[in-house]
Amino acid sequence: MKFTYIALAAVSCTALVACGGNKNATPATDPTPAPAPAAVSDSGKVSLDSAVDRYSYALGMDLGKAIANISVPLKLDVIISAIRDEVDSGRTVLMTDSASEVALQDLLLKMQQKKEADEKAAAKKALDEQAAFLAKNITDSTVKVTTKGVQYKVIKDGAGAMPKVGDKVQVHYIGSLLDGTEFDNSVKRGEPLEFPVSAVIEGWQDLLQVMKEGMKVKAWIPSALAYGEAGVPPMIPANALLVFEVELLKVYTETPAVDTTAVAPAAPADAAKTGEVTSVEPAAPETAKPAEPAKPAKEEKKPAKGKKK
Repeated sequence: MKFTYIALAAVSCTALVACGGNKNATPATDPTPAPAPAAVSDSGKVSLDSAVDRYSYALGMDLGKAIANISVPLKLDVIISAIRDEVDSGRTVLMTDSASEVALQDLLLKMQQKKEADEKAAAKKALDEQAAFLAKNITDSTVKVTTKGVQYKVIKDGAGAMPKVGDKVQVHYIGSLLDGTEFDNSVKRGEPLEFPVSAVIEGWQDLLQVMKEGMKVKAWIPSALAYGEAGVPPMIPANALLVFEVELLKVYTETPAVDTTAVAPAAPADAAKTGEVTSVEPAAPETAKPAEPAKPAKEEKKPAKGKKK
């Protein structure tokens, strides 16, 4: 219920009264004759031929919408009588302005209390309905359930990667309530949605991690894994079981960065004793020793020949 609408209606009426004066004010001289009452046809319908007729009917429509949105009992004949008392200088208003204000404040309080009671009853009803549905739905042999309680049925299998919480995905989806009311549809928009797995409701996170790239499923997400008692007004009411068709188009896997500054741990001191191999290291290349330089051959000394005498 929109309290602001009632407030706007009240402001509109106040503004009209302010512009037109009040019953006790002296009317300004107006040479224009007063408009004749709106003609009523034989069928009982009011004629809207003149502008005044249309203004009057439009104002009545606005007031009627405001009254129709009030959830506590009201009497239309008393409302009409009060309007006549206010606009007709020959009639007597039965309440003072202060008494009227007190009554309207009490009305707003009753409306708020009724609204809260209705919402509480609707939330309990939704919780009971989803519990009954899930209990029956799980008896279908084609329906599977995740570890956290999301029920799903495979429409089309996939053979690609399975996303993890740290990954990003691209999906097409259609979201609706248990009664079939659709609240979101990426297929109609013609544009798939990309987001980190960790950025969505818990039920979606749980569902995505059992899907493979290329897979399409129909899933039923309990309100406890979605928006709970708060809901997302006005689209998603409190304790709403959400029904999704989800197609996992692409998985973008987050590859952890390699820390090039990390130092490999040293091998345990007793590794040599136990013979345990803790790491494989390349063998140190053997250092070739330089060849010794060849020793010069010894010259054989021949005796000097004597001179002939």
